[in-house]
Amino acid sequence: MKMDPNATYIFIGDVHGQAPTLRALLQKLGWKKRQGRLKPRNDEHLVFVGDLIDRGSHNLETVEIVRELVEQGDATCLMGNHEFNAVHFHTEHPSGSGQYLRDRSTDNLRQHGNVLDELTRRPGFLPDMLAWFKTLPVAIEGPGWRCVHACWHDESLNALTQIDNRWYLPADAWVAAATKDTAEYRACENLMKGPEYKLPDGSFFLDKEGVKRHHARIRWWSPQPDTLEEALLFQTPPEGLDTSRPYDNPAHPTYPAVAPPVFFGHYWNWGEPTPESHNAVCLDYSAGRGKHLVAYRLPTDSAVASEHYVQQAVVANPAA
Repeated sequence: MKMDPNATYIFIGDVHGQAPTLRALLQKLGWKKRQGRLKPRNDEHLVFVGDLIDRGSHNLETVEIVRELVEQGDATCLMGNHEFNAVHFHTEHPSGSGQYLRDRSTDNLRQHGNVLDELTRRPGFLPDMLAWFKTLPVAIEGPGWRCVHACWHDESLNALTQIDNRWYLPADAWVAAATKDTAEYRACENLMKGPEYKLPDGSFFLDKEGVKRHHARIRWWSPQPDTLEEALLFQTPPEGLDTSRPYDNPAHPTYPAVAPPVFFGHYWNWGEPTPESHNAVCLDYSAGRGKHLVAYRLPTDSAVASEHYVQQAVVANPAA
């Protein structure tokens, strides 16, 4: 599918089951019901960066909203790590073994718990949802821009199937993508979860869910960082770790300064939305944690700038 070079593209961050907030954001963007379906004011196309589900309490409704927009031709949705994880969570392998491609650990059950609760009320929804998730592209290149859930990484894209301007996980590669040390596994880790760096001296930190982490996410859009602070993403640095110490990582991925602007989510930003660099824009502002759902309107031939963000505070869940 070719992208219209004359359209205005609107990128939307990780929704995480916040359907009422998504509806409010779309209304703020000027998308209203026209002739029975959501339509834009002008020639606009939505691009969702993935992670439609988990965290919030309106996951299935979120999937329905976005899928309808995609199927009517007004949106594109990428696969985020939560869609990827959901397919693995519900895929038994080998068939009849009682084992799943994603371990049903306490942490994973908690993370996916709201979706599981909703599915008890709509059990027939699951097979169709998973089938749709499998059709989503992992990355897309548009007229003068790129979009991926977590990290644009050319070497990883080479492990996927490219169709026109989109990259997909092949239909027969889901088991390989769940198997460590395969090319498909490494590609999905980089593209949908982002590259990480093992912390020195056994250091660790607790993430937003209280899980102990010995690896930190890398600022892959930051070329040639000199220190841990410049290279890694911490909301709260690990206690006792000197973040001013040199950063030594020959495998540090870089996004060229001359490359097109790339839009992504995944990184749980907070505060006032601002681009990571002149050609890197993160759209995840912690909607899944009750903060803001963020969009970025990219007018034709426009430079990246903070003024193009549109944000919507998370709407309190309406009474059942």
